[in-house]
Parts: sequence; structure tokens; C-alpha cells
Amino acid sequence: MTGHDALEARLRGIVSHMDPVPQLVDDGARAAFGWRTIDADLAELMRDSADELAEAGVRGPGGARQLSFESPALGIELEVVETGPRVRRVEGQLLPPGEATVMVERPDGEPAVSVRADELGRFVLDGLRAGVVRLHVLLRDAQIAVPWTAI
Repeated sequence: MTGHDALEARLRGIVSHMDPVPQLVDDGARAAFGWRTIDADLAELMRDSADELAEAGVRGPGGARQLSFESPALGIELEVVETGPRVRRVEGQLLPPGEATVMVERPDGEPAVSVRADELGRFVLDGLRAGVVRLHVLLRDAQIAVPWTAI
């Protein structure tokens, strides 16, 4: 051990004693470790109507935004509607149809919101704050995540 290593170890000991890692941060880090293989279950964006409007040179609101995601196990169709200045309604359809739990996650750590998709795979998330979200679809034997998306 060099003089620098000994000094670093001593400083780490002092900092961990004087300013320990908050339990919430520790718990979050441990929970995040469970998502280390999520890329295997990540749905891919196949269509975004906002991109199509931009390519066509259209400006301004274009009504409801249509998003399509696909993974090997599931297709997810979403319609995002602006219901207020910073409020959105997301209506979705799972393909193939079936019951599932759909959760909305935010990068700021805000508590997740979840709803049940009915036997036809339909679900509605109303009153969502505009911003970046990620959907998780919990099936019986799999979990599919949609990439972070601005709504």
C-alpha cells in the first residue's frame, strides 16, 4: 500500500463516518442492480407520429400522438393526448391482447403509477404530468420496458 492509498483509505473512513450514504440512496442502488438485464426485454420504438409530422414540415399541434413499440414478446400501441397545458392522457393496447400491469416510471424518482390492462390488452393512464416517462408492462412470465419517451 502506497502513501496515497493509505491516505485515500483514511479519507474514505472519515467521510463514511461523517456523511454516510442515505438509506434511500442505498436501497435505490440495490434495486437498480435488479434491472441490469433489462435491455433483453426492451421494446423498440417502431413508429412515432411526431417524427412523421416533422418530416412532412408540419408545425404546431397535430392532435393525438401515436407511438408503436415492439419486443419479441409484445407489441405496445400508445396514443398520447394533451388534456391540459402540462397534462397528458395515454391510451394503450397490448398485442397480443391480454391482461397485464402497466407501470409508468419517471427519471426523477416520483412514485410509479400503475394500471391494469383488461383482457383485450387495453389500458388508460389519465392525468399524467408532461415530461419523460418509461412504461413497464408486467406479464405473467416477462417484463417489457419501453425506452424513455417524452410525452
